[in-house]
Amino acid sequence: MKTLNPIANQLNDARIFQIMYLLIFLIYGTLNLKWDFNPLIIISIILSCILTQIIACYIYSKSFDAVKSALVTSLGLSILLKTDSIEVAILAGFIAISSKYILRINTKHIFNPANIGIIAAVYLTNNAWVSPGQWGSNIILLYFIGAAGTMMLFKVGRIDTGIVFLLTYGIIQLIYSCLFLQWPFDFFLHKMSNGALLLYSFFMITDPSTTPNNKKARIIWSVSIAVLSFYFAEIKYMNGAPIKALFIISLSTPVIDYLYKGQYFSWKHSLKF
Repeated sequence: MKTLNPIANQLNDARIFQIMYLLIFLIYGTLNLKWDFNPLIIISIILSCILTQIIACYIYSKSFDAVKSALVTSLGLSILLKTDSIEVAILAGFIAISSKYILRINTKHIFNPANIGIIAAVYLTNNAWVSPGQWGSNIILLYFIGAAGTMMLFKVGRIDTGIVFLLTYGIIQLIYSCLFLQWPFDFFLHKMSNGALLLYSFFMITDPSTTPNNKKARIIWSVSIAVLSFYFAEIKYMNGAPIKALFIISLSTPVIDYLYKGQYFSWKHSLKF
């Protein structure tokens, strides 16, 4: 039976939970981890994403309900992207949201908005970077991120993507660090005990709108991202390796969806209580 309660209808949207969790992470990092927080940068990112989304909804005659997605993207950018330029912050937000409407194949956008926003800001300017170590390795924080992310992913049906990525990346990292390099196990734990890695695993790579529709295909897709992430991080010594790996592997998603059919995800029915 369809509910007429507007509050209940909103709670049936997984984006509400994403917004709550990401906002908590942002507040935690600012107050407890003492991030170099510039309120103008955060405000610029959020306003850029929301205003671009509103304009896009008007131009393409889409529901303004999509503003929730823009807010999710803006919070993800605020947490992972570092810059001291308001112009760069605005650019990242604009590209992130506009890419959903410009870079599309078969009614589905190719790139995770926050992912392409970060990539564009880093490579199109000389004043943006990713700070993967800003979270520290507080075990309570990591548990909370993992628990919150897992809860959200079970609701949108993409828990397989995040878990497969983390397991694959962890196994490769364990073999490389402890067996090949013969470093202590603590070194491996330090590598994996990173809030940014878990945040990426549960809130970016698992974006249901840009992952392959087919479940088996998503597993192969996740493994590919993990392998490429490890290569970029440990062999090429790249900063923000998983973000760059996701961008590259996302180019294959339209082909994967064509070869392996699956049900297209809709935020309107993302949660069932």
